This record gives sequence, structure tokens and C-alpha cells, in this order.
Amino acid sequence: MKANRRIATGLTVLVLMAGCSYQEEPAASDEIAVSVQVAAVEAAQVPVLIKAVGSTGPYARAKLSTRLMGRLKEVAVDEGAMVRRGQVLVRIENQDLTAKRRQTEAGLQEARAVLANAKKNVERMRNLFKEKAVPQQQLDRAETSLVRAQAGVAAAEQRVREVEVNLNYSEVKSPLDGLVVQKFVQPGDMAAPGVPLLVVERQDSIKVAVEINERDQTYVVVGQGVDVEIEALESEPVRRGKVEALVPAADPGSHTFQVKVVVPNPDGRIRSGMFARVGFPKGMRPALLVPAAAVVREGQLRGVYAVVGGRARLRWVRLGRVWGDQVEVLSGLEAGEKVVVGEKMDLRDGRLVEVNGDA
Repeated sequence: MKANRRIATGLTVLVLMAGCSYQEEPAASDEIAVSVQVAAVEAAQVPVLIKAVGSTGPYARAKLSTRLMGRLKEVAVDEGAMVRRGQVLVRIENQDLTAKRRQTEAGLQEARAVLANAKKNVERMRNLFKEKAVPQQQLDRAETSLVRAQAGVAAAEQRVREVEVNLNYSEVKSPLDGLVVQKFVQPGDMAAPGVPLLVVERQDSIKVAVEINERDQTYVVVGQGVDVEIEALESEPVRRGKVEALVPAADPGSHTFQVKVVVPNPDGRIRSGMFARVGFPKGMRPALLVPAAAVVREGQLRGVYAVVGGRARLRWVRLGRVWGDQVEVLSGLEAGEKVVVGEKMDLRDGRLVEVNGDA
């Protein structure tokens, strides 16, 4: 009986081993060809770059304050709000100014009434003087009163304009289209002349300031296009910018020149303070390029599927700079090899493929 049990156990182990060995055989699906498009690894010339690092900043920045002393009636925006030029952002209580405007307007009406009366009196005196009914001295007094009345109207108008200007300061408006990046006050706070209330930055374009050494500044030309890489932008990290200014004097301590580059920011994804790299071209060098669509990612690794002998072979590669829709391959491929582009969901190393055209 014990011998029979040993035989049965041995047969069970053999069956299990046979099952395991069957599962390790290659999947039959690997022998079903996947239709793919390919592109050739291209030998090309790319620019040699002078690399400089800097940080992003707003194209324009406004720190808003007021000339009035008063309590804040309304703060209409918070940090992060997009605002338009001329939009009212802060209102200051202005009851005293409103009362003063009514007072100055009443004074202006009185001055105009005095002027109208003085004009009539001068006209009457001139007619009487022609008829020799009044002496010259009386006409002179009437004309002097007219001049004083005219000056009184001018002074009253100036007082009204002054109050209107001060009333305008009770509304703080945005001087540009942009983003509220700092807010220092809340409704009920006291405003004082020159004390900041808000900071607004224009961000449809961004400036990047970098320093380059004195031997490289000859390669920088105002107006030239440059690539700006911003690592914080995981998708589309490279933007095309333009050199706006090259400061003509070097820093006496570091002997570097400052370059200001403007980068369009229509989607608003670039924010102030981001780390940026700028590449200024100064020549050409050979490079191998593949379409960015050919690259597969697995953790920190980067690879491509090369088509070799009708099968997809996964090649781990070391990548360099991105050039438009292509990326530089530093190692792992050779010029002329074919790599798969587009959808790779059904691919794995060794999978049979059928090439249906070049991308």
C-alpha cells in the first residue's frame, strides 16, 4: 500500500512539472504579426548650443497702490485671478470726497453766475461809456471785476477737477491684462499712499534672464530665435523664444553678460520663478535623430522598438535633446535602422511584426 502511495505522489509531481514547463513556452500570440509603421534613424546636423540657465519672470509687473488714505470698501479679486486692463480691483470709501465734489460743483455754479453778471455789467458800462454817461474809471472797475470773475471760474473748475482726480484714486484699476500674484489687503483694512495693495503680472509672454560669459556673447543677436527648456512642463518642455535684449555691459564681478529672452505663453502654463535653460546656437554637429513618437518609457528607462528580421526588438537607449518632433539618440541605435512609431500596446520584445509603411 505504501508503495502505491509513493507511485501516485510521483505521478502527481510529474504532472505538475509538465504543466509548469508548458506555461514557460512562448505565447502563440507572438507568432501573429502586428501591423506597424516605422521610421528610419536619421543622421542629421543639429546646432551646437551655448547653454545658459536662469529663471522665468513676468513680461510686465505692476505693484498697485493708491494716493488716498482711507478704509478699503471692496477688494474684488484674490490671488490667482485673471484680470483685464481697466478692471476695478479695489474700492476705497469715498463719502468725504463725494461731499467735497458736491461742494466744489456748487462753488463752480456760483462762480459762473458771478461771471455772467460781470459780463453783462461790462457790456452795459461800455455802452454808457460810448455815450459819455460814465467815466473811464467806472468802466475799468467793471472790466477788472470781469477778469476776477473769469479767474474765479477757472479756480472753481480746477477744484472740481482735483476732487474728480482724487475720486478716481478711490478705485484702483489694473493697468494691464494679467494675473494677480500677490494680495496684501482685505476689505476693512486701511489704505495709505504708496503702500502696496496687489501685484499683477502680465503672463501672456514670459521673460527669461540668463548670464553668458564674455567669449560667447558674440554669438547672441537681438531678435534671434532660441530654444527654452522648462523642466516643470512635463509635456512640451521646450518652447521657442526670441532674444529681446543683450545688456551691452558685463558684470564687473562675474564678467558675464545678461541676455533677456521672451517666450510666448498663450496657455499660461509658464509661471514666474520656474527654472529654465536657454540654448544659443553657435555652430553645427552630427547627431542621430528618431521621432519622439518612437520612444517608449518604463520608469526611468527609455527605449525604442527596432525592427530586426521581421521582429520587434526592444532597445534601451540614451536620449539627448529634443529637436521639434524628433529626439536625439546618444547611444543604442545606428543610422538607417528602422524603429516603430505610433501605437505599441501589442508590442513586446521578439514579437513578429508586419511593416505597412513609413511614418
